[in-house]
Amino acid sequence: MKNIILIIVLALPFGVFAQEFAPIGAIWHNSQSSWIIPDLITYKTIESVSNITINGKECKQLVEVERLYSDTVNIFTHYMFEENDSVFFYKDDAFHLLYDFGAEAGDTVVLDYYLTGEGMPLLMIIDSTSTIDINGEERNLQYITCGDGLFIEFGGPVIEGIGSTYFLFPTYDGTVNGPLRCYQDDFIGLYINYFYSNYGWNYEDCNQIITDIDEPGYSNVAITYPNPSSNYIIIQSAKTISEYKINGINGNLIEQGKLDLSGKLSIQDLAKGVYILQLITDDQVTVKKIIKN
Repeated sequence: MKNIILIIVLALPFGVFAQEFAPIGAIWHNSQSSWIIPDLITYKTIESVSNITINGKECKQLVEVERLYSDTVNIFTHYMFEENDSVFFYKDDAFHLLYDFGAEAGDTVVLDYYLTGEGMPLLMIIDSTSTIDINGEERNLQYITCGDGLFIEFGGPVIEGIGSTYFLFPTYDGTVNGPLRCYQDDFIGLYINYFYSNYGWNYEDCNQIITDIDEPGYSNVAITYPNPSSNYIIIQSAKTISEYKINGINGNLIEQGKLDLSGKLSIQDLAKGVYILQLITDDQVTVKKIIKN
């Protein structure tokens, strides 16, 4: 009697399982230029922090933090969801297309929320596609042309699940957004963006950004208090401060001078609002946000 051995082969899809866009804990680190110190490059982050339902869509809540050194300057909230390889964001009571990771070479993706300088919808043209390996995970890669060269840009290759290698959203001229330094989530780990490796930051030290280590050449050597204040602030520093400058939040110089030995700086003549204080020593510049109330 013959023994019949039945071998059952389970057919599994060949290829890579799609990973959701912006899983909780995902974080983008971007360079950020400064209006105040033109040669200074600091950073901003965008982090996926929670799930939220909007108009029946399961969205990710993303928090964008704009920084000046370790100080928070602005915080923005974004709501995004993915459906059929496309990523949408919620703005002005409606969802708008931001990415189509399934688009192929020759396709044109219409980003209707964003307008060019001529008032036309922003078009993302897919010039070519390929793949990129990120820590053993294969992702689609789109090389795009997008922007009007004057008013709005959406540059850099686009990586499936991560987005533009420049900035997650289209960038209007005059903003402080810079290229992606690195991206991290629990699924693919840490991705260092080599597309902009020589853009004013040390791409080998992206972990320093994650651990919030001060950037080379600058340091928070001073303590300022009280803050907010209506009359004066006290500045304590381990180094001799040769000069101070007070700038408005838009970068305009309001006041500069030398500190007296007491370290007491009067702000009585300032209007109520937020200001940027530069403290200059022989080899460092420390930047602090101060609030006059």
